[in-house]
Amino acid sequence: MSVRKTPRKKKKHRSTKRYSIYAALIIVALACSMWFFYKILHLQPAQNWSEGKVNDVSEVTLPKDDAPHQAQIEWWYYNGHLTSESGKQFSFHDTVFLVKSVMNHMISHVSFSDHQTGKHYTDQRKTGGNSSVNTNNSFEFNQSGWLMTGGDGHDKLKVITKDFRFDLELINTLSPVFHGKNGIISLAAAGSSYYYSRTRMAVSGTITINGTTEKVTGTSWFDHQWGDFSIGQLSWDWFSLQLENNIDAMIYQLRDKSSEPVLYMASITQNGNTEMLLDTEFKLTPGKQWRSDKTGSNYPLEWTISIPKKNINITTKGIINNSEFDARQTTYNVYWEGPIKIQGTHTGSGFMELSGYM
Repeated sequence: MSVRKTPRKKKKHRSTKRYSIYAALIIVALACSMWFFYKILHLQPAQNWSEGKVNDVSEVTLPKDDAPHQAQIEWWYYNGHLTSESGKQFSFHDTVFLVKSVMNHMISHVSFSDHQTGKHYTDQRKTGGNSSVNTNNSFEFNQSGWLMTGGDGHDKLKVITKDFRFDLELINTLSPVFHGKNGIISLAAAGSSYYYSRTRMAVSGTITINGTTEKVTGTSWFDHQWGDFSIGQLSWDWFSLQLENNIDAMIYQLRDKSSEPVLYMASITQNGNTEMLLDTEFKLTPGKQWRSDKTGSNYPLEWTISIPKKNINITTKGIINNSEFDARQTTYNVYWEGPIKIQGTHTGSGFMELSGYM
């Protein structure tokens, strides 16, 4: 008696099933790869580069919160006014952004203004990762030789470019200013943000421009901001003012793409006391504009600022018209950032940032 054997048929069935599983896994892997590369290639379109998350609304605690957080967007910002031993005037701004998404990366923007020649220099860098890891009560960023380190109001900045360089030490002279409610500001539908400033930091160090190195001293303003917000669809006018009689003021107008107000806020600090102002308690009126030949943007470089309850009525004007920062290589936006002159009931020094005019 013969027996019919069918092992090959069963083996063929098992093999077909196995190949089907392999094919399904390959399809899933390809889909994941396509999604991954799509996210990288489309990681930060112009309207979305600055987005963040924060999971709680606790108060800011220093120096602990000088260090980086787990937020998806965070920045450390300085602007400053410098005087050399020979009496020349300069100004600078230096910012490090941390952006956390599919791939974490660090961005630096730096500018330097020579008030004698009217020249404004800018540079920017973007690298992967975060050089300030495992830091407590401090930050330590090193981006190919550009250094920003500090904590508790004792900071250092070092930048070397083909056009200029500076090596500065900054020491805080006043108590930090916490904006909004205990250092938290609400941006309505855009989210919320932690935000504090050190409004007067004494600066000393050296600058090099046109092959000449000089010692400098001056005053700097420091901002640190992070949180749950998405500002890619917003525009703003921002002023930091260091006025006579030890008055420091920050004024911030934030709008949506329809030019509708999102947040108009101001803080006035004098002799250690800070008062937050309602949007009805101050007024900013734009004046003469300057048009950029490079981008076609029209920036209002002259403003009238009125704060009646503080008897402040001043006009401000950009010192160097062409202080535009073309950041399309790194943050995909364009803005105006530079020093301003102050006249009126009060004098002093200041900085202005205008974004969303392109």
